[in-house]
Amino acid sequence: MRDYSGTIRALAQMTDEGLFEQLATAVLRDADPGLYGSLTHPGVNADGKTVKAPVDGLSFLPGAYPPHLVAVHHTICARDDLEKKWLHDPSTVVPRKGTKPAAPAGDVLKTAGIIAKERIGSSDLRATLALTTNEEPPEELTRNIAAAAKAHGITIDVWSRSRIAHFLDNDPNGQWIRRRFLGIDQERLSRKLLRELSKASLKAHPSIVPAEMLVERTVDRTLADGLTRPVGFLVGESGFGKSIACRTCLAAHVDGGGCGIILTDQILATTTTLDQAVDAALRDLHPSLAPGSGALARSLCSTDDPLLIVNEDVNRSDRPAFLIERLAGWVAAGSAAAVAESPTWHVLCPIWPQVGEAA
Repeated sequence: MRDYSGTIRALAQMTDEGLFEQLATAVLRDADPGLYGSLTHPGVNADGKTVKAPVDGLSFLPGAYPPHLVAVHHTICARDDLEKKWLHDPSTVVPRKGTKPAAPAGDVLKTAGIIAKERIGSSDLRATLALTTNEEPPEELTRNIAAAAKAHGITIDVWSRSRIAHFLDNDPNGQWIRRRFLGIDQERLSRKLLRELSKASLKAHPSIVPAEMLVERTVDRTLADGLTRPVGFLVGESGFGKSIACRTCLAAHVDGGGCGIILTDQILATTTTLDQAVDAALRDLHPSLAPGSGALARSLCSTDDPLLIVNEDVNRSDRPAFLIERLAGWVAAGSAAAVAESPTWHVLCPIWPQVGEAA
């Protein structure tokens, strides 16, 4: 079993402010897209470096009434500096004669000033401030944050290191972010990873004909437009181009934002169910995936955007008729009536006429 404290340690060891801001922004957007999905990110430039800005993230919730402002501040400052970073009030500092307070206002006070200006024109404005950190705030600071939120009439949403790690470790999209920013393998399948593995499957099983030499044919358009049944057999003599047509259909589906995978005869022969076969194919491409990823892959797709599975040419296998019967049996195993009405998956399999007659 993987040591999940590794995520905590990786977050604690982050020293690149821009990288942490990008990670934390990605976490907020995926963890609560309704609240944080439309955030801008003025605190980081195109090179991934932090820049001076009144806030690190800002948005107004689309269509909200009353209006709702959302602001974000990120920090990787030390635990002992969090109080000053978030709550410092320069007006409480008595400067030495002839000088001005050097430390800027804390993030809460700066944001409260922005909110106060907005409330001049919208007195019923709601406001949420997210504070992210790769540290764990002291207990007293947590209480002081709550008091500041009440005093300024805002909601303060603290995302500490442990809360960020919990999302990164336990949510499939979080594990995608974790892998991207921290290099820790993803075990739970997400839609984003499924899309990546769809492309990897095509790359692992390249077409024998270069893409630039392919010419669209009637069969290609028929496959693309006529996928109404869960399992479809493309029947034709050897050399007709059935396998290329099926692969072309899968490539177009993936290029259009869909998900799919190429299923080898070896996997089909050694698995019993659709979910087992998809699980084995996905784990061949990404060994760290948890068992059960086949069923999850289907759940991440829909009737309008199905998981497209293309079987390699079964005709040259030792038991082509048996494999064809197995493919056809997947419909019956999944409640034929329900599957036929709203399939979230499709299988394409090229076969020779004589093989189809024997099945």
